[in-house]
Amino acid sequence: MTTQTTGTTGRPSPWKRALTAPTLTKLYWLLRIGVAVEYLGHGWAGLSRSKAWLPYYDLFGISAQAATDYLMYLTGAFDITVGIIVLLWPARIVLLHATAWGVFTALLRPIVGEGWWEFLERGGNYGMPLALLAIVGLGGRSVRGWLTRADAPRAVSDKTWITAHWAARGGLALLLIGHGGFGAFEDKAFLYTFFDYFGIGRAAVQDNNLLVVFGIFEILLGIAVLIKPAKSLVIFILVWKVITELLRPLVGQPWFQFVERVGDYVLPPALLLIAAAYAVALARTRSGAPAAAAVAE
Repeated sequence: MTTQTTGTTGRPSPWKRALTAPTLTKLYWLLRIGVAVEYLGHGWAGLSRSKAWLPYYDLFGISAQAATDYLMYLTGAFDITVGIIVLLWPARIVLLHATAWGVFTALLRPIVGEGWWEFLERGGNYGMPLALLAIVGLGGRSVRGWLTRADAPRAVSDKTWITAHWAARGGLALLLIGHGGFGAFEDKAFLYTFFDYFGIGRAAVQDNNLLVVFGIFEILLGIAVLIKPAKSLVIFILVWKVITELLRPLVGQPWFQFVERVGDYVLPPALLLIAAAYAVALARTRSGAPAAAAVAE
């Protein structure tokens, strides 16, 4: 007789159900939890009244005092609300907002003069909710369709697999290229603190062009993802991003800096989950074979 791990009700344990769930269900939950955590991190930053946000409020004529005393709390509370809604009732309209807001807030960086690398580095902020929205589909012309809870679909079309793959792949590539640009072209001051954590002083970093070396390395990683996201490459990137982003709190930056970049750690496993279904969908599309109306994975 075959035995299996069960809960008190005789059903398989939640952990076993998660491991044996269809690929599409795993991908859905990975992205859904990732988007929720992203917005909880954003909200945490707002409630912490991050001074880095002041130029964005100033762009709209809001004073630093008004932003600090009121608007940051409201923005933070709203982002946290979005995160909670995604966890409890992921309506398509909320996922659309999460995608659009991710693009908008990323665009604020170059608009206020921080450079386009800042926009690219936040590729996970908009690539991740876009991939989730692609999987659950749009609401169409129906208001009900946009407000209805978007649960994990049982099957999706070839086009959906390809769209979700490129949303994740593009987001991952952009965030790597953007972060690499910080060192290669912008000489970001906070990067020196990472080297200092390992006992490498500013003079040694500059003499050996370490910011440029590591910056170009990350840009090449991003380009490699665009060319061919091989499994070994994606796994390396996952480990690389977790370790390097963990340096932020280790050198004294607030923990929300690590949390709000959850897309950096979600998109690599998302790409791994999508890989097989994407390959099948792409091959079928290129061969001119009739597209499957719905493909379960």
